Amino acid sequence: MRFHTVVVRLVPALALLAALGCGGHAVRPAAAVTPSRTPAADAPVLAISSLKAQNTPANEAAVVTDLLRKELMATGHWRVIDRESMDAAIGAQALALAGGGSDADAANLGKLLNARLIGVGTYGSLMGANIVTFRIVDVETGLATNAGTAEGKTSEEVRASLVRMVGGFK
Repeated sequence: MRFHTVVVRLVPALALLAALGCGGHAVRPAAAVTPSRTPAADAPVLAISSLKAQNTPANEAAVVTDLLRKELMATGHWRVIDRESMDAAIGAQALALAGGGSDADAANLGKLLNARLIGVGTYGSLMGANIVTFRIVDVETGLATNAGTAEGKTSEEVRASLVRMVGGFK
């Protein structure tokens, strides 16, 4: 087979693959990345427990927890304990209990982790909307220092709402 014949036969196939590769839709540019700030050495340590799934799959709650953790780290207001360190310190069962527990339970969990603050909350679905409720609890007093709600119908809307919610935390 000559080169010209091969090219003529491949061009339509390559065009079809290119069209199918993006699902027939235009490819969207990547979402803007939240700029990250390095926390000060004396910034309070924040542990974030997994969001408790309510009327949603646990794996979705885990993904939203990771998004929330990333946004909180990006502010530079806190030194955030990563999930692996939390698991190693107390085990996954205690995290599951703290996710939907009282502020006093969350404070006790934070003390176990040597954290000054602990973040707890829920991720659920209600009437077609995905809703995150989240609060940061001081482990010494057991009182919430920040609280907020983020919601959206799509993952992009939820992420944008998380960014706004976290941006309001001090």
